[in-house]
Amino acid sequence: MRLNLKAAPALAALALVMLASGAAKAQTTADQVVDNETLQAFVEGAKAEIEAITDVNEGAKLRDRLRTEGPWKSGSMFLIIFLKSGEPFIHGNDREAESKNLIGVEDDNGLKVVEELLAAAARGGDFVEYHDGEAKTAYAVEYTSGITGRQFVLVGGYSQDVSHVPIQTADLPKPAVTASQVVDRETLITFVEEAAKVYAEAVQSEGYSALTGIRNAFRVEGGDWKSGSIYLWVVSGSGIILFHATEPFREGKETDLTRTDINGVRFAEELIGGARREGRKFLQYYYDDPTIEGDEDTGSPKLGYAVGFSVANSDQKAVIGSGIYLAGQTNVAPTSWGSLKGH
Repeated sequence: MRLNLKAAPALAALALVMLASGAAKAQTTADQVVDNETLQAFVEGAKAEIEAITDVNEGAKLRDRLRTEGPWKSGSMFLIIFLKSGEPFIHGNDREAESKNLIGVEDDNGLKVVEELLAAAARGGDFVEYHDGEAKTAYAVEYTSGITGRQFVLVGGYSQDVSHVPIQTADLPKPAVTASQVVDRETLITFVEEAAKVYAEAVQSEGYSALTGIRNAFRVEGGDWKSGSIYLWVVSGSGIILFHATEPFREGKETDLTRTDINGVRFAEELIGGARREGRKFLQYYYDDPTIEGDEDTGSPKLGYAVGFSVANSDQKAVIGSGIYLAGQTNVAPTSWGSLKGH
């Protein structure tokens, strides 16, 4: 985006008045960015609001907030939260970019733009001029998460086509039970508990350095962690979706905890709440099986299993889980939670 004062004189005049009054930092929105001053005010204002978030459930909503047209996104003006290793932790305009490391991406003149943005942020907040078809300006600043105490880099004004950058997938050890081997209650439990260990370690890794590659590994169809209807999901304690292996567009959105199956079982609430409170939760319920025609209204019997784990540097919990449809399966009789505490 070329920041052009002449393109929007009315907005620019308003922005200058706001700057003079000291109000721009808190109030400048994406659609008001018309020059360097308003760009900086936009990013710094968002930084202040994001740093003030201390609840993991509110933090989980950031992915959806940054992607929704509104105060933090207007056309080609949006925000990106970068890990300090160069991966977009949350990208306001390109979900696919969150699967990549952009540290080596160059502009038309060979400038490594993300590398420069990280350096600009480390200087206390600064502008980076780059060329992507036209001259553009971005602003980057570091911020500290009020949830985990970890540092991130917040960027506005950066937009490049990064479709050529390969997706980075972690080379994980083969789990004792892979997704394709989940055929009953016991294999489901083993699969989810191994996934919980891997994901929790990624969350605890320095600067989330391992998280992007592991999330990508969990998405690979036919891989160790995803096979047909067997896939993983991660939510905050109140049900905000942090990760969804098959439907990433749901990330940052709320799970309907009031939803019930044909027997009145509030399956999402029971799985997520049970795992958050007790550490683990096993549940049988009815849910639509996409491979079966005619069960849309009643659903098909399914077993779900979920495990709670701690968020980095916090006593707040997140939950990871998966499930298996019972059609054609054996050894999946309903089991009470009490008999599973040994797992």
